[in-house]
Amino acid sequence: MSRQLSTPTAILLGSAMIAAAVYLGLRHGPAAVAPDPRAAAGDASHRGEPAPPAGAAERASGERAAAAQRAPAVPREEVARQAARALEARRPALVERCYKPAIAARPAPREVKYVFNLTFDAQGRQIARGIIEDREASRPDVTACLATALPPVAVEPPGASVRVDVPFSLP
Repeated sequence: MSRQLSTPTAILLGSAMIAAAVYLGLRHGPAAVAPDPRAAAGDASHRGEPAPPAGAAERASGERAAAAQRAPAVPREEVARQAARALEARRPALVERCYKPAIAARPAPREVKYVFNLTFDAQGRQIARGIIEDREASRPDVTACLATALPPVAVEPPGASVRVDVPFSLP
């Protein structure tokens, strides 16, 4: 009589091994990869230029990281105004698709209030969105519809990642 692992036992053991590997791998954080100094130098030796001094690649990557954390070229208030205009442009479609069917089913409350948390990357593309409902004017059915019906919002490129809060209400 030979002993074999049953399928559920094998799956359980395999899952435990994978979980242990992931846990141990994540405990130490991401591995730091040193930038290739040849990439920063632009392979200067082929152009007849002197090679950059030692550590130039590290300084250049540090400067790029600092530039990404600087204030955006477009002020946060302007990004918020652009996002509000983009939401206002979509208001008629959202009223038709989300608000009117909900009001027909249950008339109260008549007004629903939200705050959209929008995060844009340096190119002005939406990379994150959250919706906060006002407790006094809450309609979960409208909120769920807004989450699916509202396409990503775009703004003019701000030059850095920007997070804004935009008030919005329906109707």
